[in-house]
Amino acid sequence: MSRSRPTTAMEKLTLALDKLAGAARPEQVVRARAEALLAYLANVPVAVLVANNRAWYVDANRHAARLTGYSHAELMSMRLSDLTPNAKETVTRRLWKAFLQRGRMSGRYELRRKDGSIVAAHYLAIAHVLPGVHVSALVPIGRRRNAGSRRKKSRTSRR
Repeated sequence: MSRSRPTTAMEKLTLALDKLAGAARPEQVVRARAEALLAYLANVPVAVLVANNRAWYVDANRHAARLTGYSHAELMSMRLSDLTPNAKETVTRRLWKAFLQRGRMSGRYELRRKDGSIVAAHYLAIAHVLPGVHVSALVPIGRRRNAGSRRKKSRTSRR
């Protein structure tokens, strides 16, 4: 059975991450693959966030910085719940644990940008691409909106 070649950036990223995910590897191979992964992710044309087991960001590419409005340095001091609108720590922790157990998730996700606006994105997240390393790729959809716009609209529509 022949598989078609990936055409979109997201398909290429998925294929590359799938190749890296898998069984435990000797330490030298893991280090070499980690370096190759980080070099690849720096140049992929979608927003990429790399997190550790505790959901703290350990790397991000320039597209992730542009999408979130935070600098790379700022993102390195943040975790998943910092970018999640109205995040409740217990819920975020539970979702992260489920993700790590499943190994993969995809769908629609909303991010809170530095300026407070909310941006929706399609995401693909793959756990354990390397030991303790989990990657999320995001492609924005639609327009950004102000975090308060939803509340304002709901108040207006009740009148």
